[in-house]
Order: sequence, then structure tokens, then C-alpha cells
Amino acid sequence: MTTYTALIVDDEPDIRELLEITLTRMGITTLTAPDLTSARKLLEQNATHLCLTDMNLPDGNGIELVQWIQKHSPATPVAVITAYGNMDTAIESLKAGAFDFVSKPVELPRLRELVNSALKLAEPKADAEDTADEPGLLLGKSPEIRKLRNQTRKLARSQAPVFISGESGSGKELVARMIHLQGP
Repeated sequence: MTTYTALIVDDEPDIRELLEITLTRMGITTLTAPDLTSARKLLEQNATHLCLTDMNLPDGNGIELVQWIQKHSPATPVAVITAYGNMDTAIESLKAGAFDFVSKPVELPRLRELVNSALKLAEPKADAEDTADEPGLLLGKSPEIRKLRNQTRKLARSQAPVFISGESGSGKELVARMIHLQGP
């Protein structure tokens, strides 16, 4: 059985404690940080399987952390939690690479569901990755094909709906299948 580690980033000690208690009861080891600087240090020093971050932090915002994690640890799912949730903020965080977006106060069943989905993403899925690159699904080794494979991996981690467009015969169904095979 894999032991999972989650990073909780929130400037409110009560929220950090509530999230920490909930995740600990789920059998997840937790690390906590009150701001971006502390979060980055913890991420550099520890392997994490999940990150829950508040949007508004004393030294920046959650989207900056999502972008940093995308750059330094792209396989780590990040969920943004905020009291100031609106559609624009949700879209911005999902575009930055967040796995999900949740408004405060977080309902515990919703939090548990989010965490379980994120941890499914953290598990190695050799069969899905092999299938995504096997001949017949997506041929080629050009920079554009590599970029497309990367995009499908990122999209597979997100809960956001995806719109795939293109001319007839361009491979839209293939890309949709790749996203599905790599997702939770």
C-alpha cells in the first residue's frame, strides 16, 4: 500500500488544521505551509502526491503556486480552494494546470472525493501511458506530436470539460480517447 503525502497551503491556521485532520484520517501524511515561500521550500524538500492551496496567500496567490508546481513537479495534482470563488478565478486556475477548484467552506464529503480522485492521478498507470504512446493511437515524434501528448496528459488530470475541434479526419476522437485513458 502506498503512503501518500499532501501539501496544504493556507494562511488561516484553522483551515489548515481542518484539512490536515481530514487528510490524516484518510491515511495521508500532511505537510502544511502558511504562504508560497514556505510551500515552495517544502515542495523542494519533499515528494508530494497532492497539493491543496488557498487562492489568496500573504505573499502571492494559489495560481502562482499551481504554475510553479506545473514547472517543477508536473505530475502532482493541485486543487485550488478559495473563499472568493467566481467563474473567472476557477477558469484561470484550471488553465494554469490546477486539477480542481473548490469554494470555501469546503464540504468534507466533497473534499474526500476530490482527494481520492487526485490520488488516483498520482498512482502510476503504466497501462494507460503505454496505450497512449502505442502505435496506432498517436503516430510521430515531431515537437508538435510531443506537445500534443503533453497536453493530453495535463488535460487528463483536470476535472474541466474539454472541447476538441478540428477538421474531419484530424484525430479528434483519438485525442479524446488518449485523455480518457490517462485520466482517473
